[in-house]
Amino acid sequence: MKKLTLPLCWLPCLAFATPNHHDEQIKNVAKPIAPQIQPELTQTAPNSQPIDISLQELNQNPPLVHQLLSDALFARQTDAIATLLPVYQQFPNADKTLIQFAQAKLASLQGKNNEAIHLYRQILAEQPQLNVVRIELAVALFNAQQNNAAEDQFNKAKSAENLPAPVMQLIDAYLAALKKRSSWQFGASAYYVQENNINNTSNSPEIENTGYVKGESMLPRKANGFAYSADLSRDFNLTGSHYLTFQNDFSGRSYWNSHDDDELTNRTLLGYTYKNEKQTLRLLPFFEKRWSGGSSYRKTQGVRAEYNHWLSPNWQISTALEYGKQDYYDSQAQDGSSKLASITLLWLPKPQQYFYVGSDIGFERTKVRQFSADTKSLRFGWGQEWQTFGLSSRLGFAITERDYHDTAKLGNILDLGKVRSDEVFSTTLTLWKRDWHLFGITPKLQLSWRKHDSNLPTLYSYTDKNINVIFETRF
Repeated sequence: MKKLTLPLCWLPCLAFATPNHHDEQIKNVAKPIAPQIQPELTQTAPNSQPIDISLQELNQNPPLVHQLLSDALFARQTDAIATLLPVYQQFPNADKTLIQFAQAKLASLQGKNNEAIHLYRQILAEQPQLNVVRIELAVALFNAQQNNAAEDQFNKAKSAENLPAPVMQLIDAYLAALKKRSSWQFGASAYYVQENNINNTSNSPEIENTGYVKGESMLPRKANGFAYSADLSRDFNLTGSHYLTFQNDFSGRSYWNSHDDDELTNRTLLGYTYKNEKQTLRLLPFFEKRWSGGSSYRKTQGVRAEYNHWLSPNWQISTALEYGKQDYYDSQAQDGSSKLASITLLWLPKPQQYFYVGSDIGFERTKVRQFSADTKSLRFGWGQEWQTFGLSSRLGFAITERDYHDTAKLGNILDLGKVRSDEVFSTTLTLWKRDWHLFGITPKLQLSWRKHDSNLPTLYSYTDKNINVIFETRF
């Protein structure tokens, strides 16, 4: 059979010639939240030797129990407070304020900040001059993510006369942490890219078993340029643990020798957030627009829900649900909707190390069924701060399976005889030196590998390998 050359212009709706919007979902998976570090004041417990005393002896010595409970509160000894408090409560002349303070302190140490806040407020309602209680209330409000109320209480505590210098330093540290927590968060990155297959296609000259061969424009093309991204966000504390959230994510690629392949995406989110010491819930309507080759390509309107929960100090679960309505400017064939469900489990065995595993499911429904697809992904990752040379590393691996819904047709004309099905394997290793930075910009070496296997291999199977030096900043 005579083979015919098939030029790109003959097929205006080539699936592989458009930006791969399925891969954009990778950016929107559930992401863990880093643990927040709170200021600490170094405290020295009173000089004392361990005491071997029976419960019966404690019951007969109220002054000793009072002293031991006060020392345990000062030293933040949860077990000792829990043991001594019931003993002290039974004494007829027990100090009511000390009991309430011990109950509040115990609740705070156990992560029950709302209970602690209620008890601290009860004490201050009767004795507003107790500045140590006000400071503990402010710390509990800080831990409960009630930023406005915490700042107010810290400022009131700071105005007290004859405040010890270490306590003043602690309050100033908390106020600085609150200012940083409530300020705009900004991050950006940029790096040079050298693409050997910018159109993500196979280097096979044939088009399956159709008798056609590809024109030059349908074979892998090279391009050089740079990639960039920036994100801006802020949580505005409305009242208590309730926030108004703004986020904007911006990313793109520009090629000086192939501007037709330039890409630009901007997503703006504005919505509601609830935060406390263990969990964060966000409900964020969003608008996203994408440009390709300098022209409007697609717009998406939708809503995103996120939930992060600390199961323990070392384990966190993160989830995300997203729905979007997609409208394409030049082709209505791919108009429709997208849905994403994502979950990630994070394990922090120690501050210098973390591991994660995640899974994602995506559903895309379009007017023309051959572009509709179901996507399933499994992700693994490992982050490490090494003592050697001050190096840090981040390793990620992902497996993705994508199944389309109808027989693939090039340009809705050339029947390829199969329903397209793809598998994607990818891994990324990022290395950087923690003390290498200039003006807040850190260089990072990133090695990435990606293998795309398709049951239509002459069109969609390819392998990518890249080495990039990424310049990142965050403040």
